[in-house]
Amino acid sequence: MSSIEYTNEHNIPLAMAVWLMHDDYDYIHDPKYISVTTLMKPVRQIILAARAKGTMKKKDLSESIASSLGSAIHAGVEKAWSNGNHVNALKRMGYSDEEISLVRINPDPASLAPGQSAIYIEQRAFRDIAGYRIGGKFDLTVFGQVQDTKSTSVYTYLLGGKDDDYIMQGSLYRWLNPDKIFADTIQINFLFTDWKKSDAASRPDYPKCRMATSTYPLMSREEVEVWVLNKLRLISQYWDADEADIPECSEADLWMTDPSFRYYSNPATAAAGGRSTKNFTSLAEAMAHQTAAGKGVVVPAPRTAKRCSYCDGFPICTQKDSLNHD
Repeated sequence: MSSIEYTNEHNIPLAMAVWLMHDDYDYIHDPKYISVTTLMKPVRQIILAARAKGTMKKKDLSESIASSLGSAIHAGVEKAWSNGNHVNALKRMGYSDEEISLVRINPDPASLAPGQSAIYIEQRAFRDIAGYRIGGKFDLTVFGQVQDTKSTSVYTYLLGGKDDDYIMQGSLYRWLNPDKIFADTIQINFLFTDWKKSDAASRPDYPKCRMATSTYPLMSREEVEVWVLNKLRLISQYWDADEADIPECSEADLWMTDPSFRYYSNPATAAAGGRSTKNFTSLAEAMAHQTAAGKGVVVPAPRTAKRCSYCDGFPICTQKDSLNHD
């Protein structure tokens, strides 16, 4: 990672600032190690992030709130299933002592007796392939199905824009852990950061409580291995290439925002950078609305490459110079 100079522009109090700075992740310092989350990134981002090590990058503490919240949730789930804590919880839910005794936490898969079921928590696995070591730590598996908890907005959940990432992540974890993950699906447990009871009551498509679950089909192990080998081939091919020769990130890679056309009933509001009257996803719709209204102006909104803000290769990437980004 690049070196980071932290700022506190919003005067976050000391107690919470220390929480935001806390990091107990078990980093692996091996030049040939690639984590599941890193392997899923664009080739350009992987290579330039490695080259940018030591480059100073500024980051405000407020930018760590989302990741710290996610880490806290994961730690809480892990604690609930550790040290026998799950026993009382299951009893309170009505499970019998016999049923509870059949649930094993983090057992050796070979030790499971008939009728017993395993739950694995925060298990890291490795696999050596094509000169690299691939590894990852899943959140949770329940009776052979890998599960992951995501704290996110309702909009992200409804839009489904990250579904492919969930599938790839789960597929890679199963590829790494064939003895622990054997279900053909991944379950994502969503915790919403902006859920509103009023919207749940008025909108049929809106989640009915602050938590929702979705299940996604996984790729076959054979498909995953082909994908991994191809990704590693590209990384090796461009590792020492000139920056200009490394394939650029695609719009999907960049998490480009959708086209947006802002209609202002009063052109003066647009000129002053004020709030638009209505937004459209196509120019034709926006112009039709302007024509029907008989007044106003349509202004295309600049598309933004959202991923650039999270890329450690940002300081030395030239592709970013032609893009809008936060």
